[in-house]
Amino acid sequence: MSHCSDWWRMTGFTCNMMLSWYDTAVYWCESGSGEFSNAVNITASYYTNIVLVSPVHPVAEGDSVTLGCVLRTDDSLSNVTFYKNGKLVQNDDRGELNISAVSKSDEGFYKCEYSGSESSESWMSVKLSRSSFPVPLIIGLVSGIILITLLPLLLLCWYRKSTNTYCNSLLQSQRNNQSSATDQDENQQPVYSSLSHGQLSI
Repeated sequence: MSHCSDWWRMTGFTCNMMLSWYDTAVYWCESGSGEFSNAVNITASYYTNIVLVSPVHPVAEGDSVTLGCVLRTDDSLSNVTFYKNGKLVQNDDRGELNISAVSKSDEGFYKCEYSGSESSESWMSVKLSRSSFPVPLIIGLVSGIILITLLPLLLLCWYRKSTNTYCNSLLQSQRNNQSSATDQDENQQPVYSSLSHGQLSI
């Protein structure tokens, strides 16, 4: 324990240490009489003070979204670098990444970097918006369906109407012919009678 005060802080019989990734090791303590404690394996995991502020829920297509980079103390940062899927997307003096109109291609893993420290990656999901389906396309599809449905009915009605007109014309012509034939018979009957009477008188 005598070496604790060389690198860390000794409080009574406790050694307080601020771990870094290189502090991963096997630790034990030793008394002045040369007795040893049981060894303990301590693994230091990577810890960062940088936090990426990103949407928790999926973002709808067409919406705007802002990704921020802050310290765990909620202090905002500037001169931040943003990455998407490991590739640089923004590197300037701003501490935010603004996407005015989100699309499906913006979906992916994002992280930010500040002064050599990186945040953990965060997945941003993008969902289809209800209004993203083109309204003119919907109108065109509905109009097409209505036209396809009504066109055969209109043609059928037009055909039936034309057929009925033709039939009515034929019937009317036939009636006219019958009427003319009847009139001719009536006109010929007196002539025949007069001739008959004349023959009898001779």
